[in-house]
Amino acid sequence: MAAGRWARHAAAALGHYTGALGLYRRVAMRGRAVILMYHRVLEDDGIPPDLHPGMFVTRRTFEKHLRLLRTSHTLVTIDQIGEWLKGQATFERPPCALTFDDGWLDNYETAFPLLKAYGATATIFLITGNRGTTGMMSWEQVLEMERAGIAFGSHTVSHVELGKCEPERIREELVESRKTLEERLARMSEWFCFPKGSYNRQAVELVGEHYAGAVTVDSGWVSPGDDPRRLRRIGVHDDMSWTTPLFAWRLASLR
Repeated sequence: MAAGRWARHAAAALGHYTGALGLYRRVAMRGRAVILMYHRVLEDDGIPPDLHPGMFVTRRTFEKHLRLLRTSHTLVTIDQIGEWLKGQATFERPPCALTFDDGWLDNYETAFPLLKAYGATATIFLITGNRGTTGMMSWEQVLEMERAGIAFGSHTVSHVELGKCEPERIREELVESRKTLEERLARMSEWFCFPKGSYNRQAVELVGEHYAGAVTVDSGWVSPGDDPRRLRRIGVHDDMSWTTPLFAWRLASLR
């Protein structure tokens, strides 16, 4: 383990097991919420050797996350975060929205059983144009998850980087993906997710016309008064959250 990673691991363990890290989170997160960003949840022994570390957590790691979160936060959908931001919802503990980008098949096969086991909800942002293709969830699986309380929002039709697009293409991606979700789902999420965190002024303005808000890849907590079209998330992946103390450290928005 590299020196920097070892130091972070040691500091996280000390803070977590002494209770100092939990106390810091409780104080620092008063009046704040957290949105976690996941992509894939893979079986512990099923990690492709060429997969980027930032793209996944393992089943074992994700279960550790759920164990901690169910005692420290209220797990909600991104739409409930939106209600909280507007003062229309309150929670006894800091609200936390689990979000998954893209709609990978392992979200259904691996993450979904754990979400059900822990009574947790989540929001999955779907690329609507690739449902049922290799490695991605089918619409039938999406509907099964929706019936169990999982929310689904838009991640565009084709996963194009909107910050590099002309307004006409941006509008097309926003409108067509929303239309598909409205046709397919009983109740789509009113929230959008910028592919690869890419946006420009036109994209932000157009998102505001067609959705309640959007999430980015910018890191940090969420507070009332934040621009709902550009909400921050905390990215979570296995190499920085594979132990409970490391995940607690990440939740605290510490580097």
